[in-house]
Amino acid sequence: MSSVSLPTTAVKGPNNPAVPFIGGLLIEVFIACMLYGITTLQSFMYYQKYPGDVLSLKLLVATVWALETVHTVFCMQFLYAYLIEGFADYAYFLQINWGIGVTVITSAGIALCVQGYYVWRVWCVSSKSWLWTLIIGVFALARAAFGIGSTILSYVYPDWITFRDTKSSLITISGGLGSAALVDMLVALTLSYYLNKGRSSWHKESNSKINTILLYAINTGALTGTASLLCVILFATQKQSLVFLGLVEIQAKLYANSFLGSLNARAHIRSKNNPAAQYPSFEFSSNNGFRAGAGPQVQVTVPKVEVFQQTIVHDDRGLRNESEFDMKNLKGGELV
Repeated sequence: MSSVSLPTTAVKGPNNPAVPFIGGLLIEVFIACMLYGITTLQSFMYYQKYPGDVLSLKLLVATVWALETVHTVFCMQFLYAYLIEGFADYAYFLQINWGIGVTVITSAGIALCVQGYYVWRVWCVSSKSWLWTLIIGVFALARAAFGIGSTILSYVYPDWITFRDTKSSLITISGGLGSAALVDMLVALTLSYYLNKGRSSWHKESNSKINTILLYAINTGALTGTASLLCVILFATQKQSLVFLGLVEIQAKLYANSFLGSLNARAHIRSKNNPAAQYPSFEFSSNNGFRAGAGPQVQVTVPKVEVFQQTIVHDDRGLRNESEFDMKNLKGGELV
């Protein structure tokens, strides 16, 4: 009969080295997994609500979701390795599990996809300004390059002590996360500038929509940018903890959800402050007479109404020109 040998002594409470070193990471990975569920839901909603989007945008959404899935799987893998396979082996916590490198490179891929989409937005809103697009695009590529560098270093150095004491790792992590924060800030500032520039002093409906877009862009940039800065600070200061790594995993989920949220919010923004026009009801007699309340009937000749409406739409499906002709003869019945 086989038996399982269990450790005879256990370190409990705050003296347990696992508490400060990996406790925060465990909680943060749980939060990241919950955010992945929201990512999956938003991806499903996107394909349900916007079947007419261009194929490239649909493929981008699918790519982000696939990278998120791989990222979540390997977050669970390295956590399982630390807590189950390395149970009660506190020295194993100091080793860099191979799955961590996979999560770092997938995080860089997610950030590149999302920030690339934001660069395209800047290109459109700024009337194809090469200057701003190029500047933001260079920093977005730099974030991806630093992420690849951090992934390579996680396999070069076998343990966390060596990894965190080398200048190269500090450069790749601070450079990557700093570039990400700079891209988020530049995107928010650029969109704010050009959207404010395009305000109309007489079109209140458009201004309300612009305010909503501005609020979303600024809040999104502030959230992901703050996460990037916190990661750098925790990496440099919390030497006895992996809490910075958990925040890096959460940041990848924030990028994906901000991207999908901006896509799914388009229908809400377009319909905001644009309710269906309400008109009073008029009752017409069979011989084109107008009857309102008691008293003698007053004959009113109803003119023919010809309506021409031209709408220029610029959205994620490209520029299109929609013309609608509506010619109606008002010959009785109810006008709504």
